Amino acid sequence: MAAIRRGISLPTFGPLAGPDSVAQIARTADDLGFHSVSSADRLLLPADAGPLGQACQTPRPVWDCIEMLTWAAAHTTRVRLATTVVHALFQPPVVLARRLATLDRLSGGRLDVGIGQGWTPHEHESAGVSMTSRVDALAEHLELMRRCWRPGPVSFQGEHYRLRPSWVEPKPAQPTLPVYIAAMTPQGIAQAAAIADGFMYPVTTWTSATEAIGLYREAGGRGPVALRLNPIRDSLSGALDRFAETLPADLAQASELGASEVHWELNQSTMTLTEQCKAMALITEMT
Repeated sequence: MAAIRRGISLPTFGPLAGPDSVAQIARTADDLGFHSVSSADRLLLPADAGPLGQACQTPRPVWDCIEMLTWAAAHTTRVRLATTVVHALFQPPVVLARRLATLDRLSGGRLDVGIGQGWTPHEHESAGVSMTSRVDALAEHLELMRRCWRPGPVSFQGEHYRLRPSWVEPKPAQPTLPVYIAAMTPQGIAQAAAIADGFMYPVTTWTSATEAIGLYREAGGRGPVALRLNPIRDSLSGALDRFAETLPADLAQASELGASEVHWELNQSTMTLTEQCKAMALITEMT
């Protein structure tokens, strides 16, 4: 079985979300030798059904992913920090580039960036972003951010974004920030292959993951593949036991697909924090 880098999602979403729980999981990941801790981005949760027919009936805390990764960085020394993912178009590229560079500097160069287009109409409307031009806008957005991370002044003239010659500081501690694009549609996957350093995919089924990674490779994508995995989303009891049962098969599937990294999203399960730490220990034993 090929070695797979281990990542764990921080509890920044749901009833366990908060600074103490994030610090606990981050420190455990650091101590156990995990490659990274990660945090997902949600701008808001719809309170009515809307076009997609999905609504959140009760409020659930969703902490900002960049701030919480900064908090995790302050409680760790070596584990890397990953956005899985930040919806890039909801922030101007110069603003997001500076926030990410600041986090990389504060953490001593430990940041991996996952970005996506976003998918909910509620969030796009609130951010004033059109859903019809997302692919082209994301390509320009990423190009401008990368220019902001290079030495020297920055200028840009595009269809969606413009910047007169300016100094954009700070620069990242790393020479540049590695960027993964998360996508599920053929067009988005092709874009990840064309312009990103790697591809990130949220596993709903292993069949869909196989098809998506195949499309990424067929489109010329040669970068690493990171999978987001929550195999026990529907478990109401015995979540830790179910996780232990499914872990060997999931690792085998990820290895067979050539994944470089798996981010387990245990924060979306019914596990307690203590159970999540025990699950992390199981991952360490298996990898």
